[in-house]
Amino acid sequence: METMEASDLCPAEKLSEYARMLKAVGHPIRLRLLCLIERQADPCVSDMWKCLNQPQPVISQHLAILKQNNIVSAEVQKTRRVYSIVNPFIRDLVRDFISDASLPGPKT
Repeated sequence: METMEASDLCPAEKLSEYARMLKAVGHPIRLRLLCLIERQADPCVSDMWKCLNQPQPVISQHLAILKQNNIVSAEVQKTRRVYSIVNPFIRDLVRDFISDASLPGPKT
């Protein structure tokens, strides 16, 4: 069997990109925001801070980090700015979280 180098299995550029994205979503509030964005139709900031029981500036700061890392985008719809997950890797990850959370846990 041919021996492969680690760089052949996991190119450094891709690893850096995934590490950056995972770091950006690696905060509990940001993960909750992403789950909310994925589950709710056209969520805006006021919906999010009310639902997550966090101050509006906190939610805005976390959304800014997600936007800077090209994970979410914002679109103005009439008088509201609504958010969506634009990164397919993160969208699939969040969908897996949501799916896993809806399954019954292990019996203790």
